[in-house]
Amino acid sequence: MKLLGRVALVTGGSRGIGKAISFALAEAGVAVVLTYLERQDAAQDVVNRIVAASGQAMALQMDVRYR
Repeated sequence: MKLLGRVALVTGGSRGIGKAISFALAEAGVAVVLTYLERQDAAQDVVNRIVAASGQAMALQMDVRYR
């Protein structure tokens, strides 16, 4: 699967499975946009780690739950 140059939106990308997926996608050359609800510090840590490894990432605060 060719992922280099793609962009992925990872909901809950600052913790747990979403965090692991964010790192895996970034390692595959995907630019990662991760969402978080409350823990900006955790989300920024993921972004910083991806960027430090020469990846592209950004974090957006949003509530994507269905109500």
